[in-house]
This record gives sequence, C-alpha cells and structure tokens, in this order.
Amino acid sequence: MSTDEVGLATDHEAELDRLRTKKEQILYALDHMPRGSSVEDVRRWLSKKGQQVPARSYAAPIVNDWRARNGITDTSGHIPLTPELIAKLEEAEAAALADTFAPAEPDPGPGHSPATTEPAGAKGFYLVALLSIGVSVDTSWRFFEQRLGITDTWERVALFSVMEAALVACGWAMRGGVRRDGRPGPARLVAWALTAFAAFAALSLSGPVAGTARVLLGPVLGLVMLHLALGIEIRATRHKTTTWARVGRELRERCLSLLGLGDDHRDALARTRDRAALRAAKLAIASRWTPFRTSRLRKALHASHVAHDTAQRDRMLRELGVLQHAKKLAETNQPSPW
Repeated sequence: MSTDEVGLATDHEAELDRLRTKKEQILYALDHMPRGSSVEDVRRWLSKKGQQVPARSYAAPIVNDWRARNGITDTSGHIPLTPELIAKLEEAEAAALADTFAPAEPDPGPGHSPATTEPAGAKGFYLVALLSIGVSVDTSWRFFEQRLGITDTWERVALFSVMEAALVACGWAMRGGVRRDGRPGPARLVAWALTAFAAFAALSLSGPVAGTARVLLGPVLGLVMLHLALGIEIRATRHKTTTWARVGRELRERCLSLLGLGDDHRDALARTRDRAALRAAKLAIASRWTPFRTSRLRKALHASHVAHDTAQRDRMLRELGVLQHAKKLAETNQPSPW
C-alpha cells in the first residue's frame, strides 16, 4: 500500500470515528465507495476500516434508500447495462446477423462432387472379381474357338473378351445409378442377361457339371464381387410398395398370426403361458372321454404358471368363463344400433 493510500485510509477511519450513528457511517461509506456497491460491499468496507459491522437487516434499508435517491438500481450482481455496453451488444448482434445471412459458397460443379466412401474390403472385392473374370475369359476363349469356329488368334483376341468388358461397364453404370437416384437402372438387367449367355456358353462348352462350375466361379461370382466392390446393393434399398410386395407382406403377417407369432409385444415365455392357459381352459370343459384329459390338464396348468402368477390365473379363468357360457352369447340382448 502506498503512502497516499495509507493516508487516505487513515482519513476515512478518522472521519468514521467522528460520526455518531451507524446510519451516518453507512452513508459515508456509500459516498466514498464505487457506485453500485452492494450491502455486503458496504459491510466489508466498514470492517476494513476498523468499524463495527452493522447487521445486514439494518444496513439493507439504508443502502436501498440511498440507491433510490441516487437513481441506482440493484442488478443482483449482474453487470449494469450502460449505454456503452448496449452499443457493444448491438454491434455484436449485427455481426452475428451478417454471418448468418452471408452468401453460401458456390457449388464446385459436377466435376467436384463430394467424395464417397467405398464399402469395406473394396480392394479385395476388386481382386476376386478380376480373378473370376479370368475364368470367364478362359470360357469365352475356348467357346469362340470350338463353338463359333474362330480359329485365328488375333481375331479371337479382339473379340473374345467383349462379354467381360460389357460386364465391367454394366457394373460401373449400376454404381452410378445407385449413387444418383438409388436405382441400379437397366444396366443390372443387361448384366444378368450377359451372365445368362455366359452360362449357356459354359454349359455348351463343358457340359452340365464343369459348365456349372465355370458359371459360378466366373461371371456370377464376378458380378457379385462387382456389386460389393462398387458399393451396389443387389436388392433395392428403398421400401417396395408394389402390389406384389403388399401381397407378400400380407401373406407373411397372416402366416405369423396363424402360428401365434404376430408382433403383439409379447416374448416367447408369455406366448407359451398364454397358450397353456387357453389349453387348460379347453381341457377343463372337455368331455370325460378326452384322451389323457387329467394329465394334460395338469401339464397345461403347470405350464401356464397360474399357481404363481395372479394375472395369468385371471386370464385362464376368463377364458374358462367365456368357453363355459359361449352358448349364452346369442341370448344377450343388445340395443339397436339404428
């Protein structure tokens, strides 16, 4: 602390000692402290000056009254909004709006499309596709010589690999179609047509056994590997909504419902116990001539877990009541719906 500060503190202490009441000391502190000081600031300031610290309940009304007379509002510890601070906030808001409505970066164009990720193991798929096309190339080489009668070597070199090149082109076109609109397009049909022709050539050349091996290890395997390497899914990724797709889904749901496997949020144990409870209710009202009725009833009761599950026991009793009084259903009087 400098000499001037020591002298100023001594002057404050001397002046405070001359004041007679606590109220006068509080007002003196407010006059000599920074504007906006709180009640706790006043109490700490008086404590540093060696004065008896007034109670908060006593000092608060005096401080609030002094604030009101001097036009100072209580900010509860927050920074007061001065004109300078308001101007800075307006500048920051204007800068934020300028950044928000700034023009977007220009489109890099079709030649600079964003990079797309290849499927995992793409290089391995390419290698297998290349090897499988080698099998197809061997089949085409022999087919052109033995079946088409093209014996000139250079002529065969120029013509025999046309199918393999077409397969690669179809795979590339399918990749572009899937990435563009999610559909492989007509290239997939052409690729499978070429595969069918390769199957004909292999079977014609080597017979059913060796020809089948040439087909599976040649164009079929190559096409599948191209699908995987180029990131093409054999099945369309979109949800099919054709008529046959709806018929298939409906038949599937009905079959699952007949088997008791419909999606009703029950697990396998709950389904087993529910079936056992229904079976127990049916056996309870069955005739005495039902084969092994008693043993089957005991087994069903045990499987339904009705001895330990109150809800399951109530379910079984409700099933039994419905079955016992099924004949009275037609006798129930119902009000007319019209």
